[in-house]
Amino acid sequence: MAGSTSRVRLVDVATAAGTSPSTASRALHGGAGVTDELAARVRQAARELGYSVNRQARSLRRGHDTAIGVVVEDFTIPYFGTIVAQVEQAAHERGFGVVITCAGSGRSEEEAVEPLLSRNVAGLVVATGTAGAPEGFLADLASSMPVVQVDAPLGSPFSDAVGIDNVAAGRRLTEHVLAHGHERVLFVGSGPAASTVELRREGYEQAMRAAGFAPLSTHLGFLPVETADRAVVALQQYLGDGTTPGITAILSGVARVTMGLVSALARLDRRDVAFAAIDDLVGADAFNPPLTVLEQDVETIGARAAQLLFARIEGWDGPPSHEQVPLRMIERGSGELAPAGRTLTAF
Repeated sequence: MAGSTSRVRLVDVATAAGTSPSTASRALHGGAGVTDELAARVRQAARELGYSVNRQARSLRRGHDTAIGVVVEDFTIPYFGTIVAQVEQAAHERGFGVVITCAGSGRSEEEAVEPLLSRNVAGLVVATGTAGAPEGFLADLASSMPVVQVDAPLGSPFSDAVGIDNVAAGRRLTEHVLAHGHERVLFVGSGPAASTVELRREGYEQAMRAAGFAPLSTHLGFLPVETADRAVVALQQYLGDGTTPGITAILSGVARVTMGLVSALARLDRRDVAFAAIDDLVGADAFNPPLTVLEQDVETIGARAAQLLFARIEGWDGPPSHEQVPLRMIERGSGELAPAGRTLTAF
């Protein structure tokens, strides 16, 4: 041992491992750009020197609480609960607490973040699905503290971001039902303010036009409890009356809409309509028919957001990182239904 824990500094660990203090910090806290071999060497040096982070001293030195803030759009959506769980786990491992606020119900990001700033948090994970920080409030905030955005529509020059390619997601889901013979496909989103969902709609429109078909889309609102009744009215309009051809497939751009559409299709007894969604739902494999989804790896998204945030908190000052996590198509049956009167046997 080189001395007592309180005397060992990060620079000592970095020197022993033959690297820089910022790289040593990222190696110890899961930051980007560190090889497995280097990370192992840094951790070995830390163990041999008896190094550990002095949280209280760091908090006093930086003027920050040993807590981080998390802003989510909606507590009722499982996606956001998973993000919070992953961030909380990473924070707990590092001796940090987590303070959470919600930006839903018409609140702006600024209104949601303000209570966290009163805690003087060490950094923020912002998961609201809106335009975020290319400029404006979050950009200003990111100049004074680490900010990581989850699934922000645009990569910000001021903050790190982790999410998916939303345009590609909409395009891929659309191409999936088109491959099963559909031409009249409806895309359903929550509302124009949901920037990420609107990007998914853009991908849907690209795929429809590329296939030579006219895109058709609608919105059902933001509150899951309201979407079922609205979906019944909307689907009655689009499904046709028996003499006029209606849509044969429906795509949901977001989980809150999916719940309403599942209920509406059951109430209308329209199990003949193909249906696929972005994001999975609990119990989706038990629906009738079971729900086909394009699933995000939300655990990885949340974990990477936390890793990037703590790398910044510990001193990493490289350029903003904008990471996209791959999606996975889960074919359960609803998205593979062929249009009535048409049977496809191979794809």
